[in-house]
Amino acid sequence: MTTNVMGIQEHDGLDIALEAASKDAAASGARVFPCTVFEQGKRTMISTSFPFSFLARQVVAESVQKGGDPSNKTNRPLMADHVKTINAYVRENPDDYILPPVTLNARELPALHIPRGNMKNRLGFMVIDDNVVFNVTDGQHRIAAIKGMGSGRSSVPGLVDLNAGFEAHSLAVLIVVESDIRRIHQDFADAAQTKAIPSSLLAVYNTREPINGVLADIIDGTRLFRGRIDSTSSALPKASNAVFLLNQVRQFVKELMFADYALSEVSVGKQSSQIIGEKAARDEFVADAVALIETLSEHMDPWREICELPTTGGPANRVADFRTHYINMTATGLNVIGRVAYEIRKSPDLELRQREYQRLASEIDWRRQATIWQGNIVTADGKVVTNRQPVRTAADKVKAQLGLPPPVVVTNADVPRIYSRRRETRNRVGAQ
Repeated sequence: MTTNVMGIQEHDGLDIALEAASKDAAASGARVFPCTVFEQGKRTMISTSFPFSFLARQVVAESVQKGGDPSNKTNRPLMADHVKTINAYVRENPDDYILPPVTLNARELPALHIPRGNMKNRLGFMVIDDNVVFNVTDGQHRIAAIKGMGSGRSSVPGLVDLNAGFEAHSLAVLIVVESDIRRIHQDFADAAQTKAIPSSLLAVYNTREPINGVLADIIDGTRLFRGRIDSTSSALPKASNAVFLLNQVRQFVKELMFADYALSEVSVGKQSSQIIGEKAARDEFVADAVALIETLSEHMDPWREICELPTTGGPANRVADFRTHYINMTATGLNVIGRVAYEIRKSPDLELRQREYQRLASEIDWRRQATIWQGNIVTADGKVVTNRQPVRTAADKVKAQLGLPPPVVVTNADVPRIYSRRRETRNRVGAQ
């Protein structure tokens, strides 16, 4: 027996529901999608997955134009750069990418066949013909990356148009049955209530970036960092016994590699792939970074004292005291160290580097009140600033005190070539 409950066909069992759905599809040239039908509040929700080719054909995003009236549209303006980023991510990682589910809107209830019962969550079958169109509530940029967008030189080719097999891949979808445009707008706003991942935690999880891949090795290989890095917070609590956030160590690594802790993430990804994309280069960089940190930890206050402390318990709370008195216990100080070490590392002479690292540790006064920091990274009222120019000025003063050569203006494009020449020099020295 079949009954119609609020537009949903109920049957005496799942097999009968499938048979009825299949007959409906055969009669209309439609497709059958297995799904889960459930409720949130008083609304019907449908969860399933659609192939990319289906999404490209039967899902549309009603995006408002910049400066236009959003009242009769269901999505914010489409951001081309975000579409390009998603599209490139999938193309560059075809075997192990992940795209989160999208939320779609159905103004009318699709044809649904489910087994009869009083359960609120039931398996069923959805019948969709070529005339059914879904609107995007959340996920328009993922859909645009799949479909493609634009024309001419600025166009983004759709994943389904690349003849790379993506058209057979699928994306999980949540379908909300809602016809009220105001409620659809609210659904979009509700779906946007997400919490950004702290930068430190993202550095742990996003190991596709080569620079993130070396962080764990550097931390594990150094006494100062091991067990003393906060990888989950977005800001270091004042009383924390951690020495740095993971993202602060990542900025230090950017200084060590590019001489720029604020280099854009797009540039970081491209240049780090060139510099440490190969295992040998990555191992070499990690070894250099560990040697630097270990040398400083042996000869520089208060790092030397911290390395003798336990990582937990009462004595570990001294770390917070050190942070209030020493520049090298701040992210800014760590960036200055990275900037100076970047210059030192230009020498292929490892013994010379070691001596300069020791001088950096012992000949520089790293206390906050030291004259060398005043008026650049330490303001008149004693605050430590983080801007690029003060960090550059402070690093130049340290290099001048150590007698290092004056800085040479290097563009970001020069960095991979510098590393290439450095490796060539080392290979020649090693062959002699």
